Amino acid sequence: MRILLVRPTASGGLAAHVDQELALLRAAGREVAEAPVTIRERPDPRTDAATVETLRRLLHGETVPVAVHAHGLRAGALAALGTPRRGGHLLVVTLHNRTIGSRATRAVGAALLRLLARRADVVLAVSPDLAEDARRAGARDVRHAVIPAPERSGAIPSADGAGPIESADGGRAIPPADGQPVPSAASGPSPLEVLVIARLAPQKGLEDLLDAAALLRTPGEGERPVRIRVAGDGPLQEALAARIAAEHLPVELLGRREDVPALLAASDLVVSAARWEGQPVSLQEALRAGRAIVATDAGGTRWVTGDAARLVPVGDPAALAAAIADMREETTRRRAEEASRSRARDLPGAEDLLAQLSQVLAPATVRW
Repeated sequence: MRILLVRPTASGGLAAHVDQELALLRAAGREVAEAPVTIRERPDPRTDAATVETLRRLLHGETVPVAVHAHGLRAGALAALGTPRRGGHLLVVTLHNRTIGSRATRAVGAALLRLLARRADVVLAVSPDLAEDARRAGARDVRHAVIPAPERSGAIPSADGAGPIESADGGRAIPPADGQPVPSAASGPSPLEVLVIARLAPQKGLEDLLDAAALLRTPGEGERPVRIRVAGDGPLQEALAARIAAEHLPVELLGRREDVPALLAASDLVVSAARWEGQPVSLQEALRAGRAIVATDAGGTRWVTGDAARLVPVGDPAALAAAIADMREETTRRRAEEASRSRARDLPGAEDLLAQLSQVLAPATVRW
């Protein structure tokens, strides 16, 4: 059965997942193509109408059924309008993100969800809340989407191996950005090195992270100071940098980094303060590296971490700070690292994604 992928204009995790799907399907010998359409983040009547017309034209010209796989809410809704009911074509939609914003924006999102839910043969959801939303909207077949972390060019080091190099102050040496040295902490106990891998955007809860950092700014007598490094870029860069400087917070913005395995090896703890997540790739990588994890119980995070992470409520900086502070204790951290290594063995891989794609895009029973 021929497969037609419909993807929105996107970057980050969604784009990486679609690239991974495309590569896996082609390597498996599937006949797969990308629809020649443009789907912007926000509604655009002209391009949206062109997308629907293009899909209709492509599918009306097919003499055999096609499996259409759309990624994202808007792509799924436009694919629902553009996929004819005649001809036995299948429509599969993967929901990657929650609609946020004003009441009007959320209302539009709900309408798009109802549209795609009533047409889609299968809806794959990256988090339990998205799955429940799809069922309430009328989707007949809703499943847990398999979202494995894409392979990086360098292997992620395991915490089973030798420890990372230490910096001059006794902390772990984070590789510097653009050749610039990373400032050392003051003399005293070595800092607890905390790594956050996140786009600098509202969804990632970085203001909550800075609130937690403020609570951790002054360690008690004999306690390890906390040093938080954030790898990623995004629209909040300037605002976050200004607040960090004004409040003298123990936080450093590293910018966009491609050396995530090295960053993980140089960290004691990985933290996510997100207000919503699908199945965060960064936490999958942290589990595979055997790092202790503190995260908010947001979206599909629990699907990824299981019982391995210390989960705290979304939007609770005090709880986040307390959980980070607990990881100063080496015994607590070592238990968390072992839990991460154990959980990593159960994470899905590329073969699991391919198995799900084969099941939903090339089912044994095809409608002719």
